[in-house]
Amino acid sequence: MTYSPPSENITSSVDMFTWLNSVVSTDGVGWFFPGMIIGIWFIICIKMMFNPNASLSKAFSLASFVCMIVAVLCRVLSFVNTNFMGIFIVLTAVGVM
Repeated sequence: MTYSPPSENITSSVDMFTWLNSVVSTDGVGWFFPGMIIGIWFIICIKMMFNPNASLSKAFSLASFVCMIVAVLCRVLSFVNTNFMGIFIVLTAVGVM
């Protein structure tokens, strides 16, 4: 599938990622960065589960914490919405308990 090139002047990486997130949007919700953060969560969680010193709870906690940090940074740059960031804050709190 081809996408139209950006119509405005892209002068920074934030502009490029904003355009990329808008290109893969459905109903005004960009799915590039949320999908990437969810993918990072699965990769970290699965990798940690195969570590002999880590348990499922440690894997869940670490994956949630790393993705919470990434989601907060993406929220500051307006790549994800606040509800998506809140999900990872809640998952991190559950993992800590």
